[in-house]
Amino acid sequence: MGFKMLSLPKLLLLAVVVGGVWLGFRLLDRRQHGGAKPKRAPKSKPLDMVSCATCGAWVARACARPDCPVE
Repeated sequence: MGFKMLSLPKLLLLAVVVGGVWLGFRLLDRRQHGGAKPKRAPKSKPLDMVSCATCGAWVARACARPDCPVE
């Protein structure tokens, strides 16, 4: 039993087999997660924040405090 070198056809077959296994796992994972790629969160516009003179908190709109000066 001597050691034989890998020939080009054997290397190509090995690459096809490894690629097929990788593709199979990828498809199986996609199938288990609903078949869709993970979606990015939609981009939202930044809010204009103002500092409340009463409590010092940064708010986008008036808070629930009755004496809040932010309208």
